[in-house]
Amino acid sequence: MEETSVLDSKGFDKWAGEYDRSIAESSKGYPFEGYYDVLSSVHSLVKEPEGKNILDIGIGTGLLTNELYKKGANIFGLDFSERMIAEAKIKMPDGSFYISDMKDGIPDALNSKCFDYIVSSYAIHHLDKEEKLKFLKDLKDILDDEGSIIIADISFRNNEDLAECKLESEHKWDEEEHYMVIEDLTGDLLGMGFTSKYTQISKYAGVLELSKNS
Repeated sequence: MEETSVLDSKGFDKWAGEYDRSIAESSKGYPFEGYYDVLSSVHSLVKEPEGKNILDIGIGTGLLTNELYKKGANIFGLDFSERMIAEAKIKMPDGSFYISDMKDGIPDALNSKCFDYIVSSYAIHHLDKEEKLKFLKDLKDILDDEGSIIIADISFRNNEDLAECKLESEHKWDEEEHYMVIEDLTGDLLGMGFTSKYTQISKYAGVLELSKNS
């Protein structure tokens, strides 16, 4: 992960062709422990994907949403790497893709749409806490009232778990990334009108599910 944190869009462009293989080779230990279990957990939360509009934030090469695409979902993908999106298009030729950085908010082309699910995997750690909350607020505006935002990423229930991971990871730990600590987010999410549920999938990663308060 220390390589990826300093990468800009051009860096991810260079990584695109090797991304899927490199994830498979590093799915033990920090940071990608349980990677495929995490993705599978997201899939299980997407009910009856056929015909559903699904936005994938930081879609990368499409590893997360390809299976949902195969089941008939309408996939919309956002990423700041042109090469990553090119790889995703190979997997999902009928998908709709947008080149944009999360830090710039939601592209105008997506603001007029409504999504049943908004998903993201191993991407939102590039935003600090305030940027995360602002971005989630914007995503709430394009989420169907009965929809869900599902975020899979390196994350921890509390600061003690994060500190333990940092200690164990030693030189691999990346100070440039902003991992979710759920105890620090829950109050803010409630104040924004979200109901939240968090599941720790591996020692280093979990899935946060958000829905609108009724």
